[in-house]
Amino acid sequence: MSSQKYSVKTAIAIVVANMIGTGVFTSLGFQLMDIQSTFVLLMLWLVGGVTALCGALTYAELGSSLPRSGGEYNFLSQIYHPMAGFVSGWISATVGFAAPTALAAMTFGAYLEASVGDSISVRVMASLLVILLTWVHLFSHAASGGFQTLFTLLKVLLILVFVVVVGWSVTDAQPVTLLPVSGDGGLLISSAFAVSLIYVNYAYTGWNAATYIINEVDDPQRNMPVILSLGTAIVLVLYLLLNYVFLYTAPMSEMEGRIEIGVI
Repeated sequence: MSSQKYSVKTAIAIVVANMIGTGVFTSLGFQLMDIQSTFVLLMLWLVGGVTALCGALTYAELGSSLPRSGGEYNFLSQIYHPMAGFVSGWISATVGFAAPTALAAMTFGAYLEASVGDSISVRVMASLLVILLTWVHLFSHAASGGFQTLFTLLKVLLILVFVVVVGWSVTDAQPVTLLPVSGDGGLLISSAFAVSLIYVNYAYTGWNAATYIINEVDDPQRNMPVILSLGTAIVLVLYLLLNYVFLYTAPMSEMEGRIEIGVI
């Protein structure tokens, strides 16, 4: 592999890191405002994950056929017209990337404030986080790729440790059923399910991350399907585990309407 290329491992880490963000830790409280069934709530995350996986497989085919960096900008420019790609690129840069980055940084600051007290500024910590991560990625492929892989592995490991430790140590476990009960069928086709799925789809965004660096990935025509599908599948499993643990360890009444689910 060239020193100027990212390995498959690093590209998968990029997909996983882009997908695992604030959504899975902030959306369950809002979903509980309309849905009180553990089966339906877990189905939300399964349906959202399968949808994301379908998108990843579609983008994998496009990335293999049109192997050039840029994501939607590249695909729309080559399939339809350069103007379509231009508009998509500007929307992605100003809204699709900037807004989620700001939200993730602000959530980091909010969780940090909740952990250490009001002595820090959420906005200052969020800004410092963005500046620090930008600075790290200004270096070589080896430096940025190593940083991305290391912190993605750390993120996944922390989630798994959280799931095991919290699930094992809970003293007042809540009933969580993996089978439908009376009334669940109606919830699955309700407007509440559709609205809640919006939160879930937001949490799964990022499965297309590797398509923005196709030229910088080793042998993209062969590896892109593996990168996108495996990265998305990993996140699907992690999200199901996290939400199962949330529902298993905390009463729904305490989580309903709350943002910081992870600190309840």
